[in-house]
Amino acid sequence: MKLKKQIILIAAICMLFGVAGYSLNNQKASADTDNDIEVQTEKPSETENPENTASPEPTAEPENTTLPPLVSYAKTKKKITLKYDDRHTFNKEIRRIATENVVSTNVTTGKKDRKIVSVANSNHKKIFAVGCGKAVVELKDGTTYGVLVRPAKISLLLLIGQSNMEGSHSDDKTNAEYTNNAILNSAGKVYNTYGPSCRSHYKRVANWSKTSPALSVANASKFVPKSLTDNSSDYEWCRTNNLTSASGAKAKSGIDSALANQWTNKLKEKVWVVNAAHGGSSITTWQPKAGKDNNFWQAVALYKACERTLNNEIKAGHYKLSQKGYFWLQGEQDFKMKAGKYLTYYMKMHRALKKQLKGNSAKDYKYVNKKLEFGGILMVRSHRKPTSLADLELTGPRKAQYYMCNSGKAAYKDIFLASQLSEVWLTDNTVKSYFKNKYKTNAKYTSYNKTRSKSLKLPTSLNQIHSTIHYTQLAYNELGRDAANNICYVLGYVKKPSTKVKIKLVSQDGYTDISKINRTAVKNMNVVAKIFPTWKTKKLKVNAKSGAISYDKWLVKFKENQVFNAKLQFTVGSRKKKLTVYSKNSMAAITGLQATMDGVKISWMANSYTSYCNVYRRVKGTKTWTYIAMLNTNTAQSYNDIFANSGTTYEYAVTAYDSKGNCGEKVVGEVTTLF
Repeated sequence: MKLKKQIILIAAICMLFGVAGYSLNNQKASADTDNDIEVQTEKPSETENPENTASPEPTAEPENTTLPPLVSYAKTKKKITLKYDDRHTFNKEIRRIATENVVSTNVTTGKKDRKIVSVANSNHKKIFAVGCGKAVVELKDGTTYGVLVRPAKISLLLLIGQSNMEGSHSDDKTNAEYTNNAILNSAGKVYNTYGPSCRSHYKRVANWSKTSPALSVANASKFVPKSLTDNSSDYEWCRTNNLTSASGAKAKSGIDSALANQWTNKLKEKVWVVNAAHGGSSITTWQPKAGKDNNFWQAVALYKACERTLNNEIKAGHYKLSQKGYFWLQGEQDFKMKAGKYLTYYMKMHRALKKQLKGNSAKDYKYVNKKLEFGGILMVRSHRKPTSLADLELTGPRKAQYYMCNSGKAAYKDIFLASQLSEVWLTDNTVKSYFKNKYKTNAKYTSYNKTRSKSLKLPTSLNQIHSTIHYTQLAYNELGRDAANNICYVLGYVKKPSTKVKIKLVSQDGYTDISKINRTAVKNMNVVAKIFPTWKTKKLKVNAKSGAISYDKWLVKFKENQVFNAKLQFTVGSRKKKLTVYSKNSMAAITGLQATMDGVKISWMANSYTSYCNVYRRVKGTKTWTYIAMLNTNTAQSYNDIFANSGTTYEYAVTAYDSKGNCGEKVVGEVTTLF
């Protein structure tokens, strides 16, 4: 009996010390400050460890049955809010996790998710949000955290067009240059699906080691996993983490990764990028022809397969649909096509995309029943001579694209200019200036561009970003970010920056500003307005200052009659730019400039519509004209300038005026006076 009492006494003492030890641990945990760990609510921390897996296999959380139960979520002093599929890394290893309640279900089984968070196999300080609800996490130092996981907002974006949208390589660059320079996103934020246009592109564009067939209507669903976070497929082309830094990610080339990166940065939400572009395709292959397995229907089939998976994920309580839209980069193949024809083709495609991808109330699309909000166009270059100014010629596709993006008409209200950035890269000097102004130093450029490359340097030549018809990956990165920025700004997804507006008016060559030079009227003169910043394009308004002039789409039409000139005014808010168009009969052509011992004799030929002419003079190399005479055309068509200084090279100009005081085009001639 005495021995029994001793055993009971010893057990009681041990229990007392155990409780006291746990109490001390709790006191120490309470004394810890938040400075010991970085707690984020909207943007969970990411490791840069290459073992950052896209979707973790559930691990058996450390358990110790001798420890008392964890406190409830409500009683934890430290709280963390995550979104589904977020990651978070603590400063100490995790001891155990208690799932308190689950409000989401498994996409495949329809049963409730087993856990809210799971510990990474490779890093026991790191958790994955694998369900929605509440859980309590205890670290090995006794600190407890209440973890709330909510459904994540996600956008579903479609990328279509030809090779530059698909992500094809420049012929003089290696696959490694694209792979190593592609932007690496954090796993759990960006998902992607890609359907190659041909069998060779599974390796060249997607950098996959396993074979993939070309995208077709029949096989589109095979490119899409049943669960958005499921990367366990035997086929690399079913994985959704290839734009990330996760283990096994292949770093697809093209604008995809940079566009996704900027989209998530701006909106603070997740994005699924679906690439169904087809290299070398004409816009005619993107027409909604019934019964055709063409590019249009392949893109629709791939996007709808992604919608079905996302629909199930939303139904399961994992995600909430945010935005739906598409980006378009195409037109090189159709550089000989007339603008009007291209416009017709594009609008047929645009309307059909909205009809096919608007969602519906059927069970497979019930939770993604949302219309496409935008079509974002990345301005095409002409495909004439990619490394020269000739590549900016106003071909038919370029005229049509600028018109749709600038127009405020109802038919084009959801078509926006996503990027005209490639037009900035005209010469080596403009390339160097762009990157230097944006990033300042190589260190900042490397820091901003999170790639596998460890030695990024600021590009300084056109060849580094646009060496052939295809852009390099460095240029794809800039284009993708620019496209995401402009769409987010123009649609008001994020706050618009304060900026000054610039208006540039160009004609057929596509780059020379014609608002500051005289233009003699020609029938149907091409004029396109370029607006900077790009997201201001829909604010453009064009007003005719005379009934003799009109602006039809991209064409300026002029009715001559007896009118000497007419003006178009282009405005964006308070910014204005005028274009003066002169009639052919408005010129007073100079027929002679003769230096004599008495001065300079100027002769000209006016026409019957001329009421009078003004004569001007300036020293060559200066900018300011000096008015020297006005002469009635009925009495004289010449003038002798006796006040000209000897031995000086002058420029003379003659301007004709009609009876209403409208001036004609200024005609300039040059002469050197005698000693």
